[in-house]
Amino acid sequence: MIGLVSGLLVSLAGLTPRAPRRNGGTEGGEEVQLGTGRLNLPRLAAGLVLVSLLVVGSASATRSGNDFGETYNPTAATKIKAFGTTAVTSKPVLAALARAEKPLTAAQIKLALKCWKEKACNTGTGGDITVAMADGWGGDVWRQVTHMEFVLQAIGYPEVGKIIYTDANFDSKKAISDLRSLIAQKVDIIIGFPDAGEAVTPTVRQATQRGILYVPYGYGEIGTPGKDYLTYVAEDLCKLGQGFAKILNTQVKSGNVVFLGGTPGSSLSRGWQACEQKALNPGIKVLGTADTFRTRQGSFDAMAELLRQGEIEGISYEYADGFLGAVRAYEAANIDPNVVVTLRTDEANLLCKWKQLNNPNFRIYYGSAGNYDARIALTVAMMKLKGASIPPAIIRPTYQKRATPASCVPALRSASLSTLVPASVLAGMKLPA
Repeated sequence: MIGLVSGLLVSLAGLTPRAPRRNGGTEGGEEVQLGTGRLNLPRLAAGLVLVSLLVVGSASATRSGNDFGETYNPTAATKIKAFGTTAVTSKPVLAALARAEKPLTAAQIKLALKCWKEKACNTGTGGDITVAMADGWGGDVWRQVTHMEFVLQAIGYPEVGKIIYTDANFDSKKAISDLRSLIAQKVDIIIGFPDAGEAVTPTVRQATQRGILYVPYGYGEIGTPGKDYLTYVAEDLCKLGQGFAKILNTQVKSGNVVFLGGTPGSSLSRGWQACEQKALNPGIKVLGTADTFRTRQGSFDAMAELLRQGEIEGISYEYADGFLGAVRAYEAANIDPNVVVTLRTDEANLLCKWKQLNNPNFRIYYGSAGNYDARIALTVAMMKLKGASIPPAIIRPTYQKRATPASCVPALRSASLSTLVPASVLAGMKLPA
């Protein structure tokens, strides 16, 4: 910029600088002679205005470029709703939350509901970026709300012209096929919850080799983040498990506990379970573990079998809505759920069921559902497209909070307390109770 400004001034002068001397006046203003040329002062003034505009414009562009099109100042209320704390320092996380706070127009809400219901949609902005969510399974409420978080975040970027969604329905072959299809369509960004685990890693590598940014969220890592794909977004799963153990150590102290997981081999389930087991008191025994596929029916089946194995004092699980199935298993066995439950997510319907049961010996501790992880994943990739340096892991805060009657928010139905999807959009989604 300095060279450009100097060149422009010399061009305006048309001269090489020498000691000035006064010359006679001319029409249009006084002129100063420098060496062998002459410069009209009004022309110089106009040139200086142009130069100042160039400098200011350049500074503004530089500031915008350094921010990668984002702001990093979400309100304290949003940070507390999502993470239970204001101590959030990750710039991609802050950027995602700040963007989520932007108010939606009626037209954007209508578009979001349309895109959420369809497999692919055009945003109408004319943007040249195509983004996709490759979901390993889309059949539960957590996935549906997370899908909407992604759609809303995508709509917030004018440069995004097309949004695509795929659902592998817990089929690893379809998960691979979905990714290959997205690669063939030359999308720019893929985010997803890779239920198929390492089975999709080779295809993810192919996407990366073709310049497509892949960011898994919520699941934990597959392959080598930062090499096989851009990065992943999750909470610290070991810290989550240790938090579960701390609660059971103080609330149960001794006795049998069980772990309920998601899909077989899930790094999400393995991550917190391994750390929780190591952190439990010696007097606490893990009676058993079971996969539930994070569904109510899966939780019912798993809990029904575990209840036959002995008395249970504590349960750790990763999906609050799914735990409604476990409550139903207690009811079917005619056993009161006198148990301490630690949960990763915070769907309102379970908390309302807990309130309805009004059993002081049934204690629930819940965390954040993390539906907004999809927002963070998309924002991370958009920042990368604009030149940001991204670490191989984006780890967000996690916490545990004891359920109280105020935790029941009937209007949310099966959505989470921590979702950033506005109430007006949730109403249009018509989620089940």
